[in-house]
Amino acid sequence: MQRLKKIFSTGLEDIREKIGDHIALSQESLLILQGLILNKSLDRSAVDEAVRKATALEREGDEIVRDLMDKVAQGAVVPTITNVVMVMLDNVDNVLDMIYFAIKEVKRGHHLWTNEQVYAVVSAEVKEMLDLSKTMLEYLQNMLNARGVDDIRRYARLISSLEEEIDEIKENILDRIYGLELSAVAFNHLVSLVYTADKIADNIQDAAYHLATVLSSA
Repeated sequence: MQRLKKIFSTGLEDIREKIGDHIALSQESLLILQGLILNKSLDRSAVDEAVRKATALEREGDEIVRDLMDKVAQGAVVPTITNVVMVMLDNVDNVLDMIYFAIKEVKRGHHLWTNEQVYAVVSAEVKEMLDLSKTMLEYLQNMLNARGVDDIRRYARLISSLEEEIDEIKENILDRIYGLELSAVAFNHLVSLVYTADKIADNIQDAAYHLATVLSSA
């Protein structure tokens, strides 16, 4: 823990905790999204409530990141890692933003799920991508609490491996979608969900990479 303490010490423990808090918001928002994905016959009021909850989480996340950005800019971390920390915070925030975007896309297009072909993709491959992202977020949270550099790097490798798996799923889904006879609206809905799910994973991987760099450089 010595390397971790060099960066997050003398009051800077708050930064580490707030990053963890932000990741927890993403985990909560992702659970909302997963709950929507599992329900083919979504009630409009239930979808609206999910969007309201996700909106509140996204705003809370924005506040956390703004506060952390201010602290980092004011010298809360050593100058040699300031830029890396800033990029990491942006990646962490993008994860929550992308989950929020996906929830809004579900709101816009859930009526299309009455089409069996559309919902088959949503309930299988898109669900699988989100399930893997859930595990990636758990590993990212574990990185913050890791006992040493070896553990930090191990979690980063696990996250990278899962991201590669998600990339493969994405390519396979796109091939499948292009082979379906869908309306333009249904096609765009599925492609948007797939690419957004992929961006969630990409940003988790990027956050893990930069977090590992920060924690390994002290």
